[in-house]
Amino acid sequence: MLRKEIYQGQENIKKDVSNLFLEAFPEDERPPLFVFLRSLKKKEITLLAFYDQDAFIGFAYLTIYQDVCCLYFFAVSASYRHQGYGGQILEIIKQDYKDYVIMLCYEEVDSKYGNYEERVLRKSFYLSHGFKDNKIKTNEYGVIYETAYIGSHQVSFSNYLEIFKMVFGKRHEKHVTDATNY
Repeated sequence: MLRKEIYQGQENIKKDVSNLFLEAFPEDERPPLFVFLRSLKKKEITLLAFYDQDAFIGFAYLTIYQDVCCLYFFAVSASYRHQGYGGQILEIIKQDYKDYVIMLCYEEVDSKYGNYEERVLRKSFYLSHGFKDNKIKTNEYGVIYETAYIGSHQVSFSNYLEIFKMVFGKRHEKHVTDATNY
């Protein structure tokens, strides 16, 4: 049975999440670890760790802005992928945040990328769990992301930018642009 724990400074969760964060996200798609960990002190940020008995399965890093819950980082440990855990975690998030529009980003799906098949699978995974194309793309530090949402309305680029600034700081705003017509 999957167990959810809310991070409140527990060292075991910090260690588990830090290791997976560095493993699962390429350097150009994540802030430095110290920035990630420092952001957890903000009241708008929630870090959920998921365990099956004592085994660390994965984590979800969420932030709330108005009526939007943005799922910024979501990862399942490599040894537990393709076993249904990712879908279970998404279902828990959808239930816990059912009163919000849930938005997420994933790498742009285009055959020009070397990991094209992985990108297709990731997008298909989110769509199979009820997410819809949000019809905006972002360019964050040179990486193009597509966006998806589930809920009552799409999320505008300007709202997404407000969320980004809240999480990472206003000085990073200049590194995020609307890439919808890129």
